[in-house]
Amino acid sequence: MGQVLNFRPQCINYGCHRAVAHSGARVRPVCGHCHKAGYGAHAYSFGVMPFRTGRCTNDNSQLGFPCPTNYKRAPWAVGVTEIDHIDGNHMNNVLSNVMELCPMCHKKKGMMSGDYVGFRYARG
Repeated sequence: MGQVLNFRPQCINYGCHRAVAHSGARVRPVCGHCHKAGYGAHAYSFGVMPFRTGRCTNDNSQLGFPCPTNYKRAPWAVGVTEIDHIDGNHMNNVLSNVMELCPMCHKKKGMMSGDYVGFRYARG
């Protein structure tokens, strides 16, 4: 059975103040309403803007390596992004702690920062 959450962080979408959705131990970065609005089940609530833009925020090499995704040559890649918690704490949804990264940058950033130590990869 999943763990019981005593505290649920706030949704990362701009203007949304709901608690995030969870199922057992998995915690989403958005609330249930915004999650459904994100895939088109209904509209976002009035005044809510999605955090996700569909593009990697490492386009200016701020992580110390260039993003390999070229959105001009691969327009299908727009929208293929993941949310990264900078400090590794998935319960810390403060906007200054979350970044939208393409899967390649997210994996490389995680390997460089040691997010996978003790899981699958060794820091190298």
